[in-house]
Amino acid sequence: MTSVSGPLLGKLIVTPRPLFDYRNMFLLTDEDLLAGPILDCPAGASPFGAQVRSRGGTAVSVDPIYGPRASVESRVAADLAHVHSWLAAGPVGLDWSYLGSADAMLRAFEVSADYFLADYVEGSPHYVAAGLPSLPFSSGRFRLTLSSHLLFTYPEYVTYDQHVTFLLEMTRVTSGEVRVCPVADPAGVPYPRLDEVRSALASHGVSTELRQAKSAYSKGGDDILACRRE
Repeated sequence: MTSVSGPLLGKLIVTPRPLFDYRNMFLLTDEDLLAGPILDCPAGASPFGAQVRSRGGTAVSVDPIYGPRASVESRVAADLAHVHSWLAAGPVGLDWSYLGSADAMLRAFEVSADYFLADYVEGSPHYVAAGLPSLPFSSGRFRLTLSSHLLFTYPEYVTYDQHVTFLLEMTRVTSGEVRVCPVADPAGVPYPRLDEVRSALASHGVSTELRQAKSAYSKGGDDILACRRE
């Protein structure tokens, strides 16, 4: 299972990363936030969409966990508790120069989760219950799509073929760029078949570029894969 040279993370987790984190992960400017519809996929418990809308932008969050409020609250609480236990076990390899400390990371996550839950409404057009590889949106619907901590982060759960299929689906619904961060597992180990993924995308008319983010949850885990359909 995914590890950072220590205790296992051991499962796919829903996380509540806030807007400031998205800015750093995806090199987002104020203009990016307001320039057109943004898709957050998968969004998990992130308040990013709510924060963009509070600034006058347009954003849609999509995740298969969205459903009855009680079940969403339960999942968010359980996964925050899982992260707390994992951090308490002392994983090695996290980049505390960016994260600050385990306590600071958890406080940020808890505040972000509260913001998300305050905004979340089942059935809202802002929160769409769906997941890859089939998104219920028309081609080119979004100007920008952001995807964090699923692709490349969990190679034990997401196969090579799924990486390609998921990226093709995100580029289908995006008129501009798809940005994926990170392209490494929690230990900062780069996804070993990244070159193959990029070649497969190129064969489908999707160009790719690697950029360096302004954040890293693990040392070496600060690359963005930007994709654009030609």
